[in-house]
Amino acid sequence: MGQGKNSDYMLAAEHLMSETTHLFSSHSMSTLIHNLIKQQHNPPTTHRGRNVAKAWGKGITQTDFFPVVLIKDPYSWMGSQCRHKYTAFWGHDENHCPNLIRWRVRDKDETAFVRVKYALEWAQYESLLDMWNKWYEEWDEQTFPHLTTRFEDLLFHGEEVTRAACDCVGGEFTDNFKYVEGSAKPQLTVHKGSNGLVKAMLQYGDPSKRLTGFSDRDRTYASKNMDMELMNKYAYVPPILPAS
Repeated sequence: MGQGKNSDYMLAAEHLMSETTHLFSSHSMSTLIHNLIKQQHNPPTTHRGRNVAKAWGKGITQTDFFPVVLIKDPYSWMGSQCRHKYTAFWGHDENHCPNLIRWRVRDKDETAFVRVKYALEWAQYESLLDMWNKWYEEWDEQTFPHLTTRFEDLLFHGEEVTRAACDCVGGEFTDNFKYVEGSAKPQLTVHKGSNGLVKAMLQYGDPSKRLTGFSDRDRTYASKNMDMELMNKYAYVPPILPAS
């Protein structure tokens, strides 16, 4: 997804595809991966075919690409945003995040609006949850071929998911599968502190960490405003509401 969004594991997925799928030459795969990286943080309706990567993007036919979209449990994703906000901006701090309902406002439930800088434009959302809803609703509406897979499935069942993706694009799965244990982009400041494979498994395999930072008001708002069609489609189960 666009911001905060699973970029380490998107890169890992691209690495796995390049290492395990006989489909592209090494040059075309390098070009493909570079352009995928440049497109991954932008919504498809406004950016597909319009946003050209500054390096190696000129002359690339974007409709020749088969997008692989990662979706993450929205509660876990909001936690990821709290750790790495990228180009999303909203009112929060280390002790109050995701801050769906502004914690400083006590007399009413007021959402913390989110502004996001995409490659070609700014966008505004009612809250982080609204951002998650709108992002994946938009992908679900696309009519061009693409594959959406759950981040959690790639994390815990990487080989099986990569094999299925390889089969989907007509590739030949090889014996070169290997996990990338470290953070995919540790040298970049914006990714400082990103989880490697083991830490990610510990983070996302522990249900008790799913709601870290959520206030009771955040949880109530999320339960009322979550896109349940998406939740059901991708088999994400909403948490139990706090006792009133």
